[in-house]
Amino acid sequence: MKTILTKLMKTYHVPGIGIAYVDNDKASTFSLGLAKRDEDVVQDTLFHACSISKFVTAMFTVKLCQNGRLSLDHPVQDYLRSWSFKSGDGHVTLRHLLSHQGGIEDQEGSFGILPGRPDMAKILNGETPACPARIEAVKPPNQEFIYSDVGYCIVQQVVEDVLDIPFETAIEEHLFRPLGMKRSMYEPTFPMTSGHEPGGSVMKDRIPHYPYAASAGLWSTPSDLMKLVKELFRSLNGEGILFSKEYVMDMISPQGAASWAGLGVFLNGEGSSTEISSLGWGEGFQSMMVAEPLEGKAWVIMTNGNTGIHQMKGLIGDVYRLLTT
Repeated sequence: MKTILTKLMKTYHVPGIGIAYVDNDKASTFSLGLAKRDEDVVQDTLFHACSISKFVTAMFTVKLCQNGRLSLDHPVQDYLRSWSFKSGDGHVTLRHLLSHQGGIEDQEGSFGILPGRPDMAKILNGETPACPARIEAVKPPNQEFIYSDVGYCIVQQVVEDVLDIPFETAIEEHLFRPLGMKRSMYEPTFPMTSGHEPGGSVMKDRIPHYPYAASAGLWSTPSDLMKLVKELFRSLNGEGILFSKEYVMDMISPQGAASWAGLGVFLNGEGSSTEISSLGWGEGFQSMMVAEPLEGKAWVIMTNGNTGIHQMKGLIGDVYRLLTT
């Protein structure tokens, strides 16, 4: 496999890759290539998870709902203290936001790389370079799938207002620590990877920073993310450490108007062949999590290169097909 992977990485100009995969009781990890100049990728090397952050956020939010701190179907406006959300026609809920059906669109040119960590309420009010205008719903909820980073920013604000602590502190306490996810964080520490452009050159800002923890701020490793996937599997068998079967089944079931949208995941197939996925794609990085929950199989592939094409059409797709055939 090493020889084939090396050739694929050269073809797509991706310097480093980390892989974790599980097939019921069998688990494996694999690391290859360079994290940065003269530094190899190892199992503990941090990659930018980008939008896989949304899968992690959804799991965390579902846990808070299961514990009675929040409800998936209560109007989010009732939870918010630091910012007032104008939802227009119909109440927007966490279920709507986690499944991208809150009727909210990201502003053009918004939610990119930004230094520092601006106050989320100011971001949502359009008072920072992160977002040029105040966020409001543009369509009724639960009628249309509109992929939205800002929806997860609202989820973050809800969590912070209800728990009265920073989102990053809350998710560490309630999710990462109980599951032993010691290499999942929002302020990366060494060893970590540098991001790379489509041609393979190191990004000018080699450690991109997205100050939107819930939607795109996570740094992690394939093996750490797999701990969360395995907890999802255990929960479906009624053996979860943190989750009940009922709440996890809800998470991987079709939501509202979109048969392919779960809570924080995309869905494909049905019944025992149901597949869930989460994709991460940002400046300098691409990654993918795919799982067959009822079959106990999962794959997490993380890279420190932006190929400029969809994951399944590039290196990650080739690696996924290599692992599954």
